[in-house]
Amino acid sequence: MRLLEKLLLLAVSLLVACGPSSGLTPLPYTDDFSNSSNGWKVVNDKAIQIRYQDGALHFTIDDLDQIAWSVAGKRFDNFTLDVDATQLEGPSDNNYGVLIRYLDEKNFYRLDISGDGYFAVNKYQAGKWLKLQDWTESAAIKRETATNRLQVIAHGNQFTFNVNGETVTTFTDDEFKQGDIGLTAGTLFDNAGVHIAFDNLTLSEVKP
Repeated sequence: MRLLEKLLLLAVSLLVACGPSSGLTPLPYTDDFSNSSNGWKVVNDKAIQIRYQDGALHFTIDDLDQIAWSVAGKRFDNFTLDVDATQLEGPSDNNYGVLIRYLDEKNFYRLDISGDGYFAVNKYQAGKWLKLQDWTESAAIKRETATNRLQVIAHGNQFTFNVNGETVTTFTDDEFKQGDIGLTAGTLFDNAGVHIAFDNLTLSEVKP
């Protein structure tokens, strides 16, 4: 067998042995938002502002009934996500939280809390909202201008949503297997001027 044929055979053997790359972002993954070139989308218009400021990612929503989000530009399947979310200004009747298994702007899971102590889980599929957990009050959530530590554990089709170390809900869904992560904030119909800051984001392996 000629040398070139031997090399080609070796290359094919290595590809078969290793398999295709998963394309997943390695864990652990962290971001303290001190570096504005890390890839999170920023926005600066009259209604919505997403910006790096003072080592955090800030969302300001100055219009009614608006949702804004920014994604990391990564890809994950199973993980434990932790992030600090702080309401700095605005009405407590709001929503803010995380996106997971984000495929595109029309397909993802969204886990939210509000400044008046409620949480919810929604799935956005093909551009339509589906409620997985309607807004429910929880004593685990700190009200108004406070910092809440949000945690999401994603393991296959099993999901756990923790706030400040307490489980507020679990759910099962088979739709989205992997995807990006994101941060989100929004206003409701009555009040605008919501200002939320996110910091100390970490993703780690799911513990057994």
